[in-house]
Amino acid sequence: MRTYRHLTYKELVQIETYLHEGKTYSDIAIELGRDVSTISRVVKAYSSSLGSFCADEAWVEIGKKRSLANNHPRILDDSVLAEFIVEKIESYWSPEQIAGKWRAENNEVLCHETIYQYIYRNKPQLIKLYLRRKGKKYRKERDKGKGGIPEMVMIDDRPKAVDGRESFGHWEGDTVIGKNYKQAIVTNVERKSGFLMATKVEHKQAELVADVFRGQFADLPEELRISVTLDQGSEFAWHTVISGETKLDVYFCHKASPWERGLNENTNGLLRQFIPKGTDFSQVSSKDLQHYVNLLNGRPRKRHGYLTPAEVLQKELDSLCTSI
Repeated sequence: MRTYRHLTYKELVQIETYLHEGKTYSDIAIELGRDVSTISRVVKAYSSSLGSFCADEAWVEIGKKRSLANNHPRILDDSVLAEFIVEKIESYWSPEQIAGKWRAENNEVLCHETIYQYIYRNKPQLIKLYLRRKGKKYRKERDKGKGGIPEMVMIDDRPKAVDGRESFGHWEGDTVIGKNYKQAIVTNVERKSGFLMATKVEHKQAELVADVFRGQFADLPEELRISVTLDQGSEFAWHTVISGETKLDVYFCHKASPWERGLNENTNGLLRQFIPKGTDFSQVSSKDLQHYVNLLNGRPRKRHGYLTPAEVLQKELDSLCTSI
């Protein structure tokens, strides 16, 4: 038996956003994992006389009906908290990350729904940043020309312990392609911490990509250079060189199986938040790219108790130093 869940403020904002984009009730229901009748009912119930739906107004009316309007914390009553929220919003943290970090550091309850309301009322230009969905379909063109790389060791032969993200030093790598397939960004993500390294290259020829790997891993201790899992892109044809110079064991995913590098695919999607598809990478400086990487490495993660990837990896580095 299904348990009914009240629509959240975030979902109301998503409904408003999708309606503006011309999506049907059925489309919106699929996006939110809700019944069509739920979407239809809330839009009809809380639309203005002109037929437009406003999430903010709907949330107030729903709150009145639930007699919960007075139970939501007023975040503007606390200037320190308000400044914290604004700072993290401008650093592209999600409301859930902001609320989790605040709770972890101050032992105070903060509802992410309250932060959504604050964003919507005070930072409306940023609201779509949090609602932008990542595509679930992968372009078939990415798989063209892949394969035929000699001496590949497949992911099937990778130690099973790597799957659980129980130890540091295991990475997932890929390339993000710029406009008209010109220029690229080589990304590597550490599986346990989620720490990202990214470097822009003028082209994705295998020799140049191998040079990037050498530079990215040069300053890491060998305990953090155990394995890397790649797709079968031709840019990784020099994998034996990568392995020889970085001491990483290199494994390859099966064709058209991006979920086998799910963390890297997801992180590349987060990077696309700053560098959307179709971007001319010649307009993105290395300084800009590093700024975006720092923002991602500085976002708290729920699975780390709201520590950031940078903090998690630094703790491991400190531990390795003290054990020497």
